[in-house]
Amino acid sequence: MRTIAGLDVHKYKKQNKRILKILKNKNKMHFFDSILKKVYIRKVYLSFSHQFLISQMAYKFKTYYKKEDLPPLEDVNFFHYASSFDLYKKMPGYRPFMIVAFDDEKPVACMFALIKRLHRFLFGPLFKKCYVSQKPSFFSDDIPQEEIFHDLVEILLHEVRCKVFFTQFRNLDDPIFGYKAFRDHGFYSIKWISIKNSLQRKRKIWDQLSSSRKNQINKAKRKGVIVEELSSEEELPEVYHCIKKEKGHRIFRYFPSYQYLVNFYRYYIRQKKGKIFVTKYDQKIIGGIILGFEKNIVYCLYYWGKKKEYKKLYPSIYSIWWALQFAENEGFLYFDFMDAGRIHEKKGKPLFLLQFGGKQRATRRWNRFTSSLINLIANWIYD
Repeated sequence: MRTIAGLDVHKYKKQNKRILKILKNKNKMHFFDSILKKVYIRKVYLSFSHQFLISQMAYKFKTYYKKEDLPPLEDVNFFHYASSFDLYKKMPGYRPFMIVAFDDEKPVACMFALIKRLHRFLFGPLFKKCYVSQKPSFFSDDIPQEEIFHDLVEILLHEVRCKVFFTQFRNLDDPIFGYKAFRDHGFYSIKWISIKNSLQRKRKIWDQLSSSRKNQINKAKRKGVIVEELSSEEELPEVYHCIKKEKGHRIFRYFPSYQYLVNFYRYYIRQKKGKIFVTKYDQKIIGGIILGFEKNIVYCLYYWGKKKEYKKLYPSIYSIWWALQFAENEGFLYFDFMDAGRIHEKKGKPLFLLQFGGKQRATRRWNRFTSSLINLIANWIYD
């Protein structure tokens, strides 16, 4: 009897007749043959030797589904703060969890992940996705980050294997980081553009704007548009109504529920980890922007503006300019718009954001379908 890590391979093959049938049918699928074999071998490896691999890892890993159970963790990377759990409190359809790596009893890295249900009336793994934003938080420069990340990806995939249909890593500033880990675990990549403004230049933010942006901002100023910092929960319903109403912009199609704003205000704004600025005209909110803070970086999480009623007041443009000016005055080094669009997009959101003086960088989004067959086809198409 042939075994891998003490498990019966023959029994596994019986349970996966469909994949074996495709592998044997070389006449019809000869161009997939080599890839299929690799996927099949990887599936056997991941399914049966997971416990064996865990025992061989140099670091220990533990998965947490509650913030209260976490060990004390330093806030390093914004999307992997322990307070990320608070952001999704009382939000049906969202299930956050965090994987922590230990060297003996000392935490050396952590990675926050979010399982999201795609529709409130649809249940089961087929309607769920798992997202990870940004590279994990590492608490020391003297540890093998790539090696630990490889193990974190292994643990993550094992954790969500029967829970989601799709897994994605996004907003990875470094396109090279984790390349081996992603390839070893069957991920395929799609090239994206990341846009970031440096606030360390000799030229001020105003001088970095395009001439059209300067004209639009000056027009809005003359007509009486102002920006205020959100300082009370009482304004949140109006803010959410404004965001929800503005469905034309792609960024708001996936905006979470009202509870997200409440949580952000209570656990981020009050803890000085973020801010919300609202743009007003005639005492009405016509736009705004939500910012997250990480040491020397400001992240643009969401922005919005009423384009139909107040198109000539440029609410989105004015909100972004104000946020850039705020970040510059507060001494931050970078203003990060993160993933702005696919790398070959020459219009829309990338072009819109580049007119604020930022620089674009090539990055990647790494994706993986839980279904080996679908993932195989996606790998063949994109890679």
